[in-house]
Amino acid sequence: MATKARLLAAALVLTMPSLALAQQPGPYIGFGLGGNFLEDSDISGSGVNTDAEFDWGPMGAATLGYSFGGPRLELEFSYRVNDVDKVGGANGGGEARAGALMVNALYDFHFGGFKPYIGVGIGGASVKFDGVGPVAGSSVNDSDIVLAYQGIAGVGYALSPQLDLFADYRYFATEDSSFNGPTGSVDGEYSAHTVMVGVRYFFNGPAKPAAAPVAAPAPQPAPAPVAAPAPPPVPRNYLVFFDFDRSDLTADARQIVKLAADNAKKGGISRLQLVGHADRSGPATYNQRLSLRRAESVKGALVQEGLGQNQIGVEARGESDPLVATADGVREPQNRRVEIILQ
Repeated sequence: MATKARLLAAALVLTMPSLALAQQPGPYIGFGLGGNFLEDSDISGSGVNTDAEFDWGPMGAATLGYSFGGPRLELEFSYRVNDVDKVGGANGGGEARAGALMVNALYDFHFGGFKPYIGVGIGGASVKFDGVGPVAGSSVNDSDIVLAYQGIAGVGYALSPQLDLFADYRYFATEDSSFNGPTGSVDGEYSAHTVMVGVRYFFNGPAKPAAAPVAAPAPQPAPAPVAAPAPPPVPRNYLVFFDFDRSDLTADARQIVKLAADNAKKGGISRLQLVGHADRSGPATYNQRLSLRRAESVKGALVQEGLGQNQIGVEARGESDPLVATADGVREPQNRRVEIILQ
């Protein structure tokens, strides 16, 4: 077991410098629950040589981490409990408990909304044999703090740009624990297979984009003395930007909508087309609905400025037509927009 611990510790160090960004960096928290399948434990020493078998038991974990886009580094606390089934082939009693504090290094692979990941962890565990017996006519009731390590493989799915659902498998093991037994010091093994599901919440909100500037009309030449001055042409295209994962209008966005409405009335425009867009940070189906909500929000604001609903057409393109080309999963402020086109 000591050799396994050293190999996993080396893997942990080697994965830490790999910081190729695949999404917006930021901190996160996670919570998970699952089942723990504890392998048979050899109990030996001071004239004792037996083994304990265990039923499967519950486990829970909480994490605090930081995502670098692809790589993640996290601090994890977990707790596992398993009842004894048999000792030395006979019916047994008691529990094995393990509370662990681990440092994990992981890497996410991004495939749309899915995020397969692998990782390793190393830390310390408090392993307790609580009334495990019969051992030498009595029981073992003691605890020890030992080195712990684990391997991790799982997959996450983006429910929204900031919330992931995950499921994973962990092989968790420790160095042998030393307990005070009925006849003296005995050693006990701890290695387990854990299956867990849970959620992660990412705090990495994007920066608020500035409203796109609107160019002033070009100055017109002075009219001939005998001709009435022609009205300057109005701009035909406007961009309204949105905050991350939002469809409500900011103060700057409302100014753009008002300018477009004023120019439509001033220029006698009878038809406007709205095209909603989203960035590529979430699932495509979610982004399609979000881009439609954004376009409907702009339409409502134009109606409030005095334009008729029948004058305004609405179209949603989701993440299919970015203003700035990005990889899947990247949050780009300029792609979260609605185009107002005066036709």
